[in-house]
Amino acid sequence: MKFNWGTGIAIVYSIFVLGMLGAVFASRQSDPGLVRKDYYDLDLHYQDRMDKKQNAANLAGGLPIRFDAAQQAVVLQFPMSGGAPEGNIKLFRSSTLDDDISLDIEADANGQMLIPAGQMAKGLWHIEVDWKAGSKTYFKEQTIILTNA
Repeated sequence: MKFNWGTGIAIVYSIFVLGMLGAVFASRQSDPGLVRKDYYDLDLHYQDRMDKKQNAANLAGGLPIRFDAAQQAVVLQFPMSGGAPEGNIKLFRSSTLDDDISLDIEADANGQMLIPAGQMAKGLWHIEVDWKAGSKTYFKEQTIILTNA
């Protein structure tokens, strides 16, 4: 069999097509691991979220969020002006969707809420707090690092 230009071009294109098919197959096997599945809905309500963030920024004491290593808990101190807070808290890690936590706000009489962190993986966590107190809505997001005691 004689090797000519036509045969060489056919071999190169065949290898290229097989490589592209392999790349497509490999990319379909991996999960992109989006942090949020509802990112389109968030984009549609962007201004609402910005208004809630501004309301939270205007609070006198804000919403302090910290990790208490001694208690192994995330501590949120809601301001008591405006009434009892109602809403939800989302805790998530960028590295995995398996560790995501969603909780309803259950503050005590002093406006404090403790989230036990004993079973949570150590490392960087993103916290989103979306709450309503009285007639105003608020939103705060913050990152914290969970460590060992």
